[in-house]
Amino acid sequence: MSAVQVTQEAAGLRLSLNGASALLVPRIGLQLPRYHFRLGRVVHAAAELALFRVQTTLLLGNDHTGAAELTQLRPTPELPQLIAAAQQLLRERPEDFGDTLVCELPGWRDAEGGSPFWQALGARFYPGDPAEAESRLGPDWRSHLAALLPRQMVYLSFLGEAAESHVLDVPEAHRPVRAALQAAGFQPPVHARIDDGGPVLAWRA
Repeated sequence: MSAVQVTQEAAGLRLSLNGASALLVPRIGLQLPRYHFRLGRVVHAAAELALFRVQTTLLLGNDHTGAAELTQLRPTPELPQLIAAAQQLLRERPEDFGDTLVCELPGWRDAEGGSPFWQALGARFYPGDPAEAESRLGPDWRSHLAALLPRQMVYLSFLGEAAESHVLDVPEAHRPVRAALQAAGFQPPVHARIDDGGPVLAWRA
């Protein structure tokens, strides 16, 4: 922790070490709601037909309201120390950061850069270019996108095989980041980003 430099920025605390850095944002969702899909499970069974089917579901919600967020992560040798520094700040200052730290990672994309999750769901409600929208509005664009998405539970299987098989997956370049978070005690994700289906990992102090 002592080697990591901590500086205040408008959006939160910048954690820096040897040129690598991450941003620790306190108490997300208290001004502009933060939305994710929670992955659940329902069972359809009919004994007389010898059928038993488990369906994964998506439900839009705000489960991580009030949590801290660690963002702008890159796969560098310093990443484990930056994660540890953020965790230590939560332990030392729960009044500022709460007791939960979350990290959103981008969802899987194909060779052309397309997101099957976006094409199967988000693109049906927002006809524009999501990359352009994020460039214009920043990460907050997903909060605006949520206003267009269904509030009802959605069966993941309805989105097609490509979206179903890659939800909670990450691009190859971000797999070291996910591995570092899991090594630091972040739990397997049960929430997904609402645009590309990327995982939202959480750690509790």
